[in-house]
Amino acid sequence: MKNIIKNSSLLFESDSYNVEPWVLSFAGDDVNYFWRPIEIKRLGTAVCFPLIGSVPDNKYLYDGKEYSMGMHGFAQNREFTISEQGESFITYELVDDDSTYQQFPWHFNFKLKYALENDSLKTEYTIENRDSKTLFFSVGGHPRFTCPLLEGSNFEDYYIEFEKPESISSIVKSYGPMGEIEKRFSSDGKRINLSYAMFSEGCFCFSSCNSSTVYLKSDKNSRGISIDLGGADHLQFWTRPDSPFIAIEPFFGSISSLPIEAIDGDWVNKPNILHIEQGEIYTCSFSVKPLR
Repeated sequence: MKNIIKNSSLLFESDSYNVEPWVLSFAGDDVNYFWRPIEIKRLGTAVCFPLIGSVPDNKYLYDGKEYSMGMHGFAQNREFTISEQGESFITYELVDDDSTYQQFPWHFNFKLKYALENDSLKTEYTIENRDSKTLFFSVGGHPRFTCPLLEGSNFEDYYIEFEKPESISSIVKSYGPMGEIEKRFSSDGKRINLSYAMFSEGCFCFSSCNSSTVYLKSDKNSRGISIDLGGADHLQFWTRPDSPFIAIEPFFGSISSLPIEAIDGDWVNKPNILHIEQGEIYTCSFSVKPLR
């Protein structure tokens, strides 16, 4: 089910299935900052919970027992309920059931809140441990932004700008050719000029970014995106060659290795995995500001 929230500046539409973002636009403006292919009704993987990436052969171990879970977890294939809604915010909720417990042996409450705050869209994740044992998880998003944003522009007209200098040595995962990324990285470490050649085999992912904010910009027009990362542990970039979007993905917690390693299947000991005790609540967020 599609749901719309708005304020004096922005309009945002989302889907209760997979809490997928559909439209982010300025009031009275026809430019959608989220990419939506007309022929596809649902993209999938808008939200990653409780797994980011994969586990070996879709299997992992916890407390001596083997469990099965597909790439990016089960939340991407679930219908969420609406727990709260106002004119400028909406909170979606997913609670464990028999099908989740077979994959993920914990009782939990997972909420995702979208809120329009002035000229930004805030995405907030809240995970509550309703179990008697420590809950281990990761969470993140796959927001896909329209690129190019205006007709007459090209994907290669755009670039990623970092708030602070970054290093190619902080790239911890890359499916595509590192040489293509390196030659498009500015000497001051604050800019990556986009090219489909960088993504010929898939994504690349930074860890421990110095920047708290990143931008999608173009030298040919003022339309773009500003993203407050909210202290995310990883930042991933991805697109499909010749597709008019760029995914800019803040991840919180553990990501899988490349190639997949045995440690990825050890749920408790995965590097950087998040954990909360019985009754505890974990909250994280990132914010997207469209530019025009």
